[in-house]
Amino acid sequence: MHKNDAKNWYAVKSGRPLKVAERLAERGMETYLPTESVRRQDGSTLRKPVIPKLLFINTTPKTAKETEEESRTETTDLPPFWIYRYQRGGDIQPITADEMRLFRLLTSDDTLRCEIYRKDEFKIGDLLRVTGGPFAGYQGYARRIRKNKHIVVEIEGLCAIALPFIHPDLLEKV
Repeated sequence: MHKNDAKNWYAVKSGRPLKVAERLAERGMETYLPTESVRRQDGSTLRKPVIPKLLFINTTPKTAKETEEESRTETTDLPPFWIYRYQRGGDIQPITADEMRLFRLLTSDDTLRCEIYRKDEFKIGDLLRVTGGPFAGYQGYARRIRKNKHIVVEIEGLCAIALPFIHPDLLEKV
């Protein structure tokens, strides 16, 4: 398989992420748009993106670029979008399967915030590895968020994510 034939995940920015996801899904492209339910004042609920203007597509680099270009033409029903690119070189930036798996785990509806209790040997800034559970193998830095310790994992050039609760016995210093 040629490098340009392999599918990758890509982060996409759009002012209309729900519509972009819908249109691309109609074309058979795999998309992921993390959403949450928000209750309106009238009691109804609305699904809105967890991260405004951000969705993910799984496709080949060639198809990603062609679809992005098409989205900026006037003759398409596809709202305009832009694929995140490397700061150096300007090529589109794929997201690794591990990073995408982690992102999907962390944006599920039942996600909790990560808090580390009792292990005094974990200090802010320590590089930690998760040794068990669904996040096994991921590494991140101990950070303080709203007075609690969290493990924060960065998806390069895109965002940083605080992991849900991980028992200190499943953590080790790297």
